[in-house]
Amino acid sequence: MARFISALLAGLLSLGLGAGEEKCPAPPSSADAYDYLIADGLYATVTAMQSFKAPDVPQEKELTLKNIYNFKKDIKVRAVIQDQPAPLAVILLGLTSKSKGPLARLWEAQLRDAGCHVLVFDSIFRPALNERSAHGVTGNLEAEACVVANVIRAFLEHPQVADKVTQLGLLGASYGGSLALSYAKLAKSGRIKLAPKRVLVFSPPLGMRTASEILDHFYDEYRQNFSFFSLLKLRNLEPVPAGQPIPFTASLMRAGIGYTFHSDLEDAISNSKDVYHYQLPSEGDKNDKNHRLFTRFIEEVVYPYWKQHGGAQTLEDLWAYGSLDKLLAASPDYVKVILAADDPLNDPVLLEYVRRDAPPEKLTVLPRGGHLGFVGCQWAKARVMGLFTEK
Repeated sequence: MARFISALLAGLLSLGLGAGEEKCPAPPSSADAYDYLIADGLYATVTAMQSFKAPDVPQEKELTLKNIYNFKKDIKVRAVIQDQPAPLAVILLGLTSKSKGPLARLWEAQLRDAGCHVLVFDSIFRPALNERSAHGVTGNLEAEACVVANVIRAFLEHPQVADKVTQLGLLGASYGGSLALSYAKLAKSGRIKLAPKRVLVFSPPLGMRTASEILDHFYDEYRQNFSFFSLLKLRNLEPVPAGQPIPFTASLMRAGIGYTFHSDLEDAISNSKDVYHYQLPSEGDKNDKNHRLFTRFIEEVVYPYWKQHGGAQTLEDLWAYGSLDKLLAASPDYVKVILAADDPLNDPVLLEYVRRDAPPEKLTVLPRGGHLGFVGCQWAKARVMGLFTEK
């Protein structure tokens, strides 16, 4: 672990993420089609959902999907249904994101304007959805891809949608991006029969293990150095204009990222433990500041559950379900992944290996943008609206 953290920090510092107050760059030349300007991956990440205004979606409907295969309860989803036959774009959100969240609204509006039907529902990691699906402890991407397929099939059978969908596409963010890639992999192998025609993914982690260790490090190393009120300064602030100093230190931003993800995870595991009757991860040595909640959740809760239920033979199998290099290698040609080189949830060294081995038509690595920081820019909008038209 110590060797990993040393290498990780060296990589982050080499990307300029260790400085306290970097300046945003001047606007690029008109020849540069990529219009996202923030050059600090941490700042891009903490301001991601404030970098755009979540639009209204006047055509949106709330539908109840009944009798979903293997579900214990009905679920409510949000949808845009065009008047004429059209492609269906399914939005798969990040770790504990809600269908009412800003990114869901942004993509829903963009896909509507592109002429698509749209389906979006809460992240599969959220307790409310998991209690209804009752498919098992969250964290098994292959099992969750099958759950997504069952939701999509139920949506296609809804009276307001039946016979109006011409083709299927998936649009994923962060953990939802890994989920979309897992879906595509299982569709290619025949384990999922409802195959998509297009899959577009933004900011998937390079690996579940790497991202878990980084988030644990951010929380264990930096969170204790800041009060809760200091962390609140990171909320609901629009990014500073290009050329202005970034108003936060790197340490505070790492602490904020670690705190946000760990709070979401704690909520997910504590609210679903009664459904699956598991014990929460042990606290370990009380004198050890490294609690490693994300990593221990996978190792002490997710893996034992899925080993018992036939979802993963070894811990390495479970970690591999979320490895981007393996997902890309097993995915169909229609898959496209977009991530930023300065995403703080990724190891820069590992990224170089993934870039070396991934087919260039499947992987685009942007020079800046953090973790989902770039989703509100015009370049990203064009990719989303071109889900079914771009080659």
